Amino acid sequence: MRRLQLEYGAEIGRAVVNFDGPIVFTVISRYHGGAFVVFSKALNPDMTVLALEGSFASVLGGAPAAAVVFAGEVSTRTKNDPRVASLQARLAEVSGAERAALTAELGEVQASVRAEKLGETAAEFDRVHSIQRAVDVGSVDAIISAAELRPRIIEAIEHGLKQ
Repeated sequence: MRRLQLEYGAEIGRAVVNFDGPIVFTVISRYHGGAFVVFSKALNPDMTVLALEGSFASVLGGAPAAAVVFAGEVSTRTKNDPRVASLQARLAEVSGAERAALTAELGEVQASVRAEKLGETAAEFDRVHSIQRAVDVGSVDAIISAAELRPRIIEAIEHGLKQ
């Protein structure tokens, strides 16, 4: 299903909307993108969404968000980093072979700093868009331990069948 998720996403969404009975969706690791949208209580209010401790949830993960959504922020942070700014200032003062060597060094430092800033931005995004935030906004009903998983699924199904 992983490689066909876009092709079958609408069918899954339709099944969630049309299903008459309790649905228990459990996040065991990461809850991103289409899964975050398709397995939504907005599509079926009878759905119970549980997440194991340590899971992650957001429409977009931190790494893609940093690379795409916050690309400008990453570029600004890279440019303003003292290591890059220092080399750029020195570059303005030199010429010839020294300038060529410094340009090459600047390229290497910029690439390294950019990777670092991407990681920092991704981590900041993931801290904000946590599984706890998903609970706070109502996308996830509860964060549970692995030991609670089976009893909580049974409880949710039994509760759903009574309604």
